[in-house]
Amino acid sequence: MVKTRTVLALLLPLAVAAVLPGCSSRGRLVGVHPESLQLSAGATGGTLSLAADGGTLYAVFADRATAGLDLLTIPAGAHLPASAPEPELIDKVDISPPLSASFGEHVLATGGGRLAVLYLDRKSDSQSVLKLASRAPGAAQWDLDVLEPTGVPLALVPDGTGAFAAAWSSGLLSYRSGRGQVQAVVPPLPLQPDGRPGSDGQGGFTTYDKLASVLLWLRWNGTGFSAQPVPRGGTVSAALRSPGGRLAVTSYNPRERRLLLYQEPADGTTFSAQTVTVCDGTTGVAVLPGSSDTSFVFVYDETRTIAAGRTAYQLSVIAPGPLLGALGGRYRKAVLAEGDQRIDGFAAARTADALYVLLSQGGLRILRIPLS
Repeated sequence: MVKTRTVLALLLPLAVAAVLPGCSSRGRLVGVHPESLQLSAGATGGTLSLAADGGTLYAVFADRATAGLDLLTIPAGAHLPASAPEPELIDKVDISPPLSASFGEHVLATGGGRLAVLYLDRKSDSQSVLKLASRAPGAAQWDLDVLEPTGVPLALVPDGTGAFAAAWSSGLLSYRSGRGQVQAVVPPLPLQPDGRPGSDGQGGFTTYDKLASVLLWLRWNGTGFSAQPVPRGGTVSAALRSPGGRLAVTSYNPRERRLLLYQEPADGTTFSAQTVTVCDGTTGVAVLPGSSDTSFVFVYDETRTIAAGRTAYQLSVIAPGPLLGALGGRYRKAVLAEGDQRIDGFAAARTADALYVLLSQGGLRILRIPLS
C-alpha cells in the first residue's frame, strides 16, 4: 500500500516544475549557467555512470566507435579542467557492428579505496559474459572476475574492505559476496529487468520486473532478497537512502505524465507518494541528497514540443531554491541543457559544493553546477 498525498500545483509557462510541498506554482525558472567540458564527439551507449569519491569524479561510458567500455578520471575542484582527460579502456565489450541492444550495460561503484565496474561483454552473437573489473584508483591493471551464470548487471555494493558484492539477473536473481562466493538465493526469485537499475547507495537498488510488471526495491538480507513493490512505478527509476536511513524512490509514470517521489516514513508504515513534476518523454532520472535528510535534488530529461511542432530535448534539475542561488526555501527548476538532438543518456553525482552531470547528447560532455 502507498499513501498518496494530494498536491495542488500544476505547470504554467515559465513556472517552477516541482509540485512538492513548499513549491510555488508561479515561481520563475532559476537561471543557472553550468560549466561544460566536451569529453568526446562520438556516440555513446545509453548507459552512463558517474561517481564522486575523494575529490575525484569517475565517469564510465561505452564508445560506439571502438565498442569499448571506457573510464574517465576528472578532478572535482572549484572548476572543471581546461581540457578533457584521455579515456582509459576498461575492456572491449562487443564484437563488430551491429552492436547488441545491451551494448555498454554496466553498473559502477566506489568504496574502500577502490572502484569497480560490473558489465556485459558480448563475445559472439550467442554468447555474453558478465565481468567484474576492480582496482585501486591509479593502478595500472584491473582485477578481473567472470560471474556465472551470465546475466544483466544490477548492483555493486562495497563491503568496506575494498571488495564488492554483486547482484545480477539471469532470469533468476543472483548474488555474489565480496569474498567471491556465489550465494544460493532462498527462495529463488524470478526477475526479468527492464530499464536502468537505481542504487540507493547503501546496498539496495530498484529495478523494473517485466515478468510481474512492477517496480521493485531489492536488498540482500543474508539468505535472499528483501523485495518491496513500488506501486505506479515504471521502468525509469532512481533510489536514495539518506544519512538518517530513510529510503526515497523516484520513478516516472508515463501514463500519468508524472515524476513521483516515494518516501519511507520514520515510523516504518506505508510509503507516501508525491508528485515531483509533470513531464513527457522522460527516459532517465537521478535523485541526490538536498540540504537536509528530507530534501532532494532531482535531475531528469524530458521531450517537449515547441514552436511549429519542433521537438526539443531538455535536461533539468529541481532542487531546494537556496542550492541554486534562489531566495526562500521553495523547490526551483533550472534547465541545464536543451537542443534538437536526442538525449541518449545521463548520470549525475554531487559533492558538497557542486552538482555534476555526465550527458550524452550529440557527443559526451560533463556539466558542473555550483550549489550554494
